[in-house]
Amino acid sequence: MSRRLPNRIPLAVFAAAMLAGGSAMANEICQSEFQPLIAAHQEVMKQTQAAMPRGRPTSYEQARANAQRACQALTNAQNSFRRLQQWVQTNADFCRLPEQIVNDVNTGVTNVSRNRTQACNGVAQLERQRRQAEAGGGGANPFAPNAGRRPQLDLRTPGAL
Repeated sequence: MSRRLPNRIPLAVFAAAMLAGGSAMANEICQSEFQPLIAAHQEVMKQTQAAMPRGRPTSYEQARANAQRACQALTNAQNSFRRLQQWVQTNADFCRLPEQIVNDVNTGVTNVSRNRTQACNGVAQLERQRRQAEAGGGGANPFAPNAGRRPQLDLRTPGAL
């Protein structure tokens, strides 16, 4: 699962774009609507970053909890990006937003949606692995300390090579 989150749109870029074009009335309207929206979005993205699991899980329960937490955090981020995307698409012409802002928001929606899908699919995959392990067809514990590592040869034993 990719932990890289899309870059946030800097408020300064938007403010500069607002000052560069359009009437004072349009700028006032756009800024009064956009500033609270972007502030709320930045807060959601901070919370998302803080909620992302760190390190390798040591048990099924921990892996499942991590995947669920990532799925929920990325769902919130996706919803925030979609609100931002809708506002930007609706107001791009009136507010004379640079094409780069529209592209950045669309890219952010795409990236966070992909990451959310991976995290949420991870929950289902862990559940399948748990069921396989319980049924006896799962093999070794994927959360064991040396899971996925090949056993080391004891070179002191004659004929070990």
